Amino acid sequence: MSFAILLLSFFLLLHLPPLRRRPALATPEARAAVAAGLFFIGAGVMHFVMPARYEAMIPPQLPSPAFWVFLSGAAEVAGGLGLLLPRTRRLAALGLITLLLAILPANLHEARANTAAHVLPFPDWYFWLRLPFQLVYVAWVAWAGGLWRPRSRARLQAHG
Repeated sequence: MSFAILLLSFFLLLHLPPLRRRPALATPEARAAVAAGLFFIGAGVMHFVMPARYEAMIPPQLPSPAFWVFLSGAAEVAGGLGLLLPRTRRLAALGLITLLLAILPANLHEARANTAAHVLPFPDWYFWLRLPFQLVYVAWVAWAGGLWRPRSRARLQAHG
């Protein structure tokens, strides 16, 4: 949920007139893609800065937690960079959606662990509330990557 606030903050910041006038930020989808790109780059870098904290999220059934932490961190950085470039935006969105679905078991494990060793310094209920936000992130990335258009927007463009 705190990550959703950060993503939304990037998006709103990119709506400021001096920024949204730039050709690369001319549409809401482009601003959403750049916001998500920055968000995922930052999230991915954190896997390399604090790997031990992320290793605690890896379900015990998976061997070599460090491998999964670095792999998911690299995938987040690569996906974030891909969202920044219009040419690679669609492919990056597909990759990030795959990643978001793949890390769902780790987020579920973190919520079920019910320990004070959470990666983020929040109460236990926060980690259960965070799970549905995976779907919000999937929808955001799909929209930003041009894979999905909300119905009202699609209707406006079809009739407009």
